[in-house]
Amino acid sequence: MTDVRDVKDLKVIHIWDAYAPTLFDRTHPYLLAQPGFDSLLIAAHLIENQASVLPHTVYLDTRAVSDDILPPFWTRLRRRIRREASELVRSLARHRSPGSWLGSAPLTLSQFNRFCLTHTREFGGELIHAHFGTTAVRTLPFIRASGLPAIVTFYGVDGSASIRIPAWRESFREMFGRMSRVIVLCDAVRDRLLAIGCPPEKLLVWNLPAGVEDYPCKPRTTSGGPVRFLIGARFVEKKGHAYLLDAFESIIRDGVDARLTMIGYGPLKESIVASVHRRGLDSRIAVVDTQLDSSFADVYRSALDSHDIFVLPSTTSSSGDDEGGPALTMVCAQAAGLPAISTPFAGAERTMIDGVTGFLCRQDDAASLAEQMRWLAGHPEIWNTIGKAASDLVRAEFSLAGQMTKLLEVYRAAAADPHGPRH
Repeated sequence: MTDVRDVKDLKVIHIWDAYAPTLFDRTHPYLLAQPGFDSLLIAAHLIENQASVLPHTVYLDTRAVSDDILPPFWTRLRRRIRREASELVRSLARHRSPGSWLGSAPLTLSQFNRFCLTHTREFGGELIHAHFGTTAVRTLPFIRASGLPAIVTFYGVDGSASIRIPAWRESFREMFGRMSRVIVLCDAVRDRLLAIGCPPEKLLVWNLPAGVEDYPCKPRTTSGGPVRFLIGARFVEKKGHAYLLDAFESIIRDGVDARLTMIGYGPLKESIVASVHRRGLDSRIAVVDTQLDSSFADVYRSALDSHDIFVLPSTTSSSGDDEGGPALTMVCAQAAGLPAISTPFAGAERTMIDGVTGFLCRQDDAASLAEQMRWLAGHPEIWNTIGKAASDLVRAEFSLAGQMTKLLEVYRAAAADPHGPRH
């Protein structure tokens, strides 16, 4: 394997739609610290989450956390109109000459595409990395105009709910033709993209660095008090909170002495809190809203230190959205040594070996989840064995240095590919 230090003088352009500093992206800060590399992050919207903005980060506008998590009706309507207008322009231009007015309209009529092109040229970028398949589609006019090689990473909704929509499938197929590489986070999404026409030679599965270095593995001990369950997940349908509440209520009724902490943010927070209250479980369940704050890692690390078992009953939402890869909060919980229970969601197999690094329950089945929670709560003697096996696995497969070495090899190959598409 080539050492990343052998890859010299590569300037990478990262493209995001909405970007929350420190919470998700580790690639840009990693590259800024590497000799011989340079990185520019371009975002349409910077989410104001109280984090410091790194150098070489530019953006069109800022967005309040509340407007990202649960935007008002008129904001949602305005964004939808803009998306549909952009799709209409792309559709009309798809079969026109790039030199014609209609063929160039997707670039000339898009402020963000023009913004990306201006900053890329000023920076002297050599490779474009689009984050989310939907973002790659929306910035395809810029990518084409730049003449640079490009890669894209699919993360979740873009590799699940979006591909159920015919217009997105057509747009993805067009975008695949312009990409040198298409990165996905699990085999299921790879298979989905293959099914809609992505060339197999462009696809590769990669483990997104999860920040495992920030979560030391600690043995779990039981003092005879309540068993402390933890879920760290956005408050959205696909995370399966409804099934978890049903399962937790069931084990409490069966006499298990337990507590549950639910850490996250998202539009379903109020309905989750209301459900906890209706069940009369306020004294046993704590709902912690992190509001996309940059201090999440500190809050989550403290929670992991004070809990016994991690639970994540992820499902597929009514829109078709699913995890589309390993859940990073579960990866970090496993790094910290917590035994975990999860459903076999798309991507779970990257860290979950049933009975070895955790335990699987059936998806959309609160009774199955309750059975696993009840059993694991009653067998604290295996917590550390399972936790240590999981920690060893995720530290080997999700480390920042290890995964960035692999990604930078992809960058180098894409930048040097003489056959990369330029149409």
